[in-house]
Amino acid sequence: MKSGPLRILALINLPWDSRLGASRVWIELTKEWERAGHIVEKYCLTDAYPRPPASRAGSAFRQILFPRKAAAYVRANAHRFDVIDCLIGTLPFSKSSLHFHGLAVARSVGLFRLYDRFLRLASPPSPAQSKGRWFGRIFHRLIEWRARRDCERSLRTCDLLNLPNEDERAEIGRDRSLRATSIVEPYGLSDEFLESLAAAAAPAAVRLPRQKICFVGMWGPRKGSREWSRIVSAIWERYPKTEFLFLGTMFDEAVVRADLGLSETRRITCRATFAGAELPSLLADCTLGIFPSHIEGFGLAVLEQLAAGLPTIAYDVPGPRQILHSQRDRLLTRIGDVSAIAERASQVFSLKVAEYEALSANCVAIARGYRWRKIAENTIRRYQAALESLDSTAVRKEHG
Repeated sequence: MKSGPLRILALINLPWDSRLGASRVWIELTKEWERAGHIVEKYCLTDAYPRPPASRAGSAFRQILFPRKAAAYVRANAHRFDVIDCLIGTLPFSKSSLHFHGLAVARSVGLFRLYDRFLRLASPPSPAQSKGRWFGRIFHRLIEWRARRDCERSLRTCDLLNLPNEDERAEIGRDRSLRATSIVEPYGLSDEFLESLAAAAAPAAVRLPRQKICFVGMWGPRKGSREWSRIVSAIWERYPKTEFLFLGTMFDEAVVRADLGLSETRRITCRATFAGAELPSLLADCTLGIFPSHIEGFGLAVLEQLAAGLPTIAYDVPGPRQILHSQRDRLLTRIGDVSAIAERASQVFSLKVAEYEALSANCVAIARGYRWRKIAENTIRRYQAALESLDSTAVRKEHG
């Protein structure tokens, strides 16, 4: 196995901003790898394009052009890195064309094939959403086609696929045309953040009677925005005083309320954005989390809520399925089963304090099983082994 510090390039077509779930994966890994003595550099969207885009179309064009920018950067710096850890689709070129002889890793933060399947099966947009100029629709279809093509090429040009859950590995395994080895490394939380989430949590005797439910995530159909109105109504039928807190929706409160179809009420609170350091205090007095996402790479928001001691009800989909397998019968439901969500919430609200406290402790224990430091260490070991395998293959070829 290759020993010593690795020189790693983290490559992603998004800004290096921890508020973005995908970027956060590389940011957290970089911290841990550097702490362990490895050398990590990054090349992201704002490195390629330092100035803000002039329009939405300009922003979309940057996504199309980013792989070529990234390729030029790699060709100029290939000799400085042992590993390139890039988002699938951002470097869809052969290693020989990049003059790179190290380990090329394509990382999934949500496998595009599964996301495409969700989009095909999802309900069609409303007539209002379908409106738009014909060339705008064609332009966006072109963007989507180009992105899919680059992602497919990445699967075939990388040495190693780094996937966040076993469902994605099973999906990749069904494609016999792919030769790259795949590994599964989940996401996690830093030791410091795990401690701050647990420490801020109010006692079970305070949280349980509060009957306050939280959702953390961007507002949209993929995250269950079309079901939330029915979820809220079903829970209010049983527990009319329940409060709902929507965090990190990225949309103004008026948009969320319009989708919910609810008039102004103090039982609904929305925060479009928040600083990461605020999350422990925001979750501190909540009783329960609900995460009705239809498709996930992993589900960091689920981990965060569990770490705060909140039982979190989620759909039985990749990511949450892996995190909550030990509480499958208690916290997972079929996609779209609003009645089951309401029943699960009712079961939690009806617990005795000691029972709720035990469940809460179990949730914290689940979250503590996903630590960035351990995940970073495991990933490095696998990269070192893969590099040694590459070196052995190169030696065999050289000696015929």
